[in-house]
Amino acid sequence: MPKKQQEECQSGAPAWMVTYGDMMTLLLTFFVLIVSFSSVEQVKFKAAISSIQEGLGIWPSNAGLLPTMVLFETSPEQAKEAAEMVEDVAKALEENAIDQVEIYNTPAGIRLIISDPVLFRTGRAEIRPEFRDLLVNIAEIIDRREYSEVRVEGHTDNVPIETDQFPSNWELSAIRALNVVKVMAFNGGLNPAKLSGVGYGEFRPRASNDTAEGRGLNRRVEIWIEYRDQQN
Repeated sequence: MPKKQQEECQSGAPAWMVTYGDMMTLLLTFFVLIVSFSSVEQVKFKAAISSIQEGLGIWPSNAGLLPTMVLFETSPEQAKEAAEMVEDVAKALEENAIDQVEIYNTPAGIRLIISDPVLFRTGRAEIRPEFRDLLVNIAEIIDRREYSEVRVEGHTDNVPIETDQFPSNWELSAIRALNVVKVMAFNGGLNPAKLSGVGYGEFRPRASNDTAEGRGLNRRVEIWIEYRDQQN
């Protein structure tokens, strides 16, 4: 009976080691890239990360309960204008030493989130004087670009308010949004026909209202700068 031929062992590392090594190299490169961003300004870093998330179809973890968004195909010109607008707004924030403003470049347009207590004091709707100039600066930046509409949204936490001026958080959030609209129109030069303001009260939170940190994130104003051809 013939003897079975003994199988020869292949020399070198197993084939799976090559794939594993490639994956480790890519991970190392990715983390080196992340570390290299540590010297970049915080606002620009957030804007870059949000663009990457949008490209992958991932929303920021703090996006909260947002309405369903219809995705629009953006042209190269729109993408260039959006990137330039983000850059200009980031510079304005750096000049004013403000880091409570988040910038997101979404398929529908630019989204600015101005968190408490940048614009307003607790339970008040008057814009703080030191931040009025910032709104004017942002409005001037927007006015230099092509856009279809600027929508200002006011949001609060769920702590109830009941005064003669503000019977509920709905009134407070709406008047805050309206005051921002008025500054951007009358002081910043934006076309009033392209501006709108809406108040959502506490009903569209982006974080839990069970903690002070979450309530601080929910007290905010969002400025949506929509691309010029979405309404076509």
